[in-house]
Amino acid sequence: MKRKYLLALAFSLSLGASYAQGEMDAYKFSRNDLTGTARSLSMGGAFGSYVGGDISAIAINPAAIGEYNRSEVVTTLNFMNTRMESNLGGNTQTENKFKVRFDNLAFVSTFPLQSDVAPFLNFGFSYNRLKTFDRQYSMGGNTRNSLSDYMVTRADGWQTSDLSLNSNPQAWRNTDWLPVLGFNSGLITNRNNSTDRYVSTTRNSGGNRVLTPYSQLFNQERGSINTYDFNLGTTFSDMVSFGFTVSMTDINYRMYSIYSEDFANGNNQGFFDLENWLRTDGTGWQVKTGLVFKPIHQLRIGVAYHSPTWYHMTDYYAADIQHDISALRGTATNIPTDYQPGRVESFDGNGDGITDYRLRTPDKWSFNITGVIGQRAIISADYELTNYRNNMRLHDNNGRALASGDADPNNLIEQDFRNSSTLRIGAEIRITPLFSGRVGYSWVQSPLVAEFRNNDFEVFTVGSVPHYTLDGDTHYITYGLGYRLTSHFYTDVAFVMTSQKDDLYTFSRVLDNSGNDIVTPDRISLKTNRFQGLLTLGYRF
Repeated sequence: MKRKYLLALAFSLSLGASYAQGEMDAYKFSRNDLTGTARSLSMGGAFGSYVGGDISAIAINPAAIGEYNRSEVVTTLNFMNTRMESNLGGNTQTENKFKVRFDNLAFVSTFPLQSDVAPFLNFGFSYNRLKTFDRQYSMGGNTRNSLSDYMVTRADGWQTSDLSLNSNPQAWRNTDWLPVLGFNSGLITNRNNSTDRYVSTTRNSGGNRVLTPYSQLFNQERGSINTYDFNLGTTFSDMVSFGFTVSMTDINYRMYSIYSEDFANGNNQGFFDLENWLRTDGTGWQVKTGLVFKPIHQLRIGVAYHSPTWYHMTDYYAADIQHDISALRGTATNIPTDYQPGRVESFDGNGDGITDYRLRTPDKWSFNITGVIGQRAIISADYELTNYRNNMRLHDNNGRALASGDADPNNLIEQDFRNSSTLRIGAEIRITPLFSGRVGYSWVQSPLVAEFRNNDFEVFTVGSVPHYTLDGDTHYITYGLGYRLTSHFYTDVAFVMTSQKDDLYTFSRVLDNSGNDIVTPDRISLKTNRFQGLLTLGYRF
């Protein structure tokens, strides 16, 4: 199955707007990290039906709050180092980022009911960091095509009078930003005097590439997704626990990127630098409910449902492109005769573009089982199924589709995403009455369908940000220790090693109606290795 080239044109024309949200943006804000207390992470996060009660268990299965028979206050400190390595044709670049943060702060209160059926009614509040965006990566090397080639595919179909800032000063408000930047910087120009077809100026008059670009990208992201949970639950007859959670969630995301291409024609040099700034803020809400069944003391079986999170989102964005390809005349014969080097800035550098929209994340089912072996060991496993394909959706601020027909991002989500599985397993052994050792593993399946993961389709990115990553599976190896200091105080430590292999593209592949390549980007290997050390302090009373 191949996406048609005309989809890009339909996409741009249907929007009638300068900056559109796409499926990769919805995915970015829908997938969470493996987070929690040190106790839960040291067991791979397999805590949905864990014995004894834990704040992280409540986040997975709200019924876990019914396990509490004492009140508790707990917090977790996380030391995290992220290493990202790119590889383009043997050219490797590595970026590291270190961060210290608080991952959670929670309180659970138990209220005796003086009942043999339901002895306690428990209430809880917790702050949990669901995801961190803190990372940076870079790449560099010779590439087969120029970003200007991709700009052409985004520009085709737009009238020159729409793209030119001289004739349309409001282009930042009603036209696709990427071709606006390309046309006004002289990187693309009219093809054979056409007013709605274009050609890259880094090609000759026959449309053949005569200059090979050396491309570089630096991308820096920061921010997080945080949730504030209000929990309620109890246990009936020491056999069935029930819990319910209402969550308020906020997103803060910041991105800066600079993409550069350098061209050499003998001793003459040409270049352009495309810079993008993006800030996304969002608030949303979600509900969760769950049950844990204890048929015998040594076994717990749980199930939980997490509704979608319904977000109201706002993007703030700006872009500029600095360029000088004047020395390439003679080889790149499409360069306009009136070309002048300079800088093109969105809104002339005065203010940001702003777009409001809505996001619905996927819902999720969680299934949990825990076995107790004597008084010495616990083995636990969780399985989760996340419904990306049918429930991850984008709409405008009035709840309408962002585009019509095949260009609607929600139709693209149905084509490109699938349901995703997550498996978590863990074990704990009590070495002494006060000292425990733990180990775990977690696997998170990429929700991208195989053709999309292989870059067989065109990928629509937000506005003038052309680069994107196609995620692979994520693997977590975890271990840790726990020590009970007194009958009230306890502390846990955990170490988490995360690995993920993705593919990075500086712009999208584009195919014609026959499935032939018009633009072919280079596949860049991007490896992420993250090491975390966590410290949890808790007090039960």
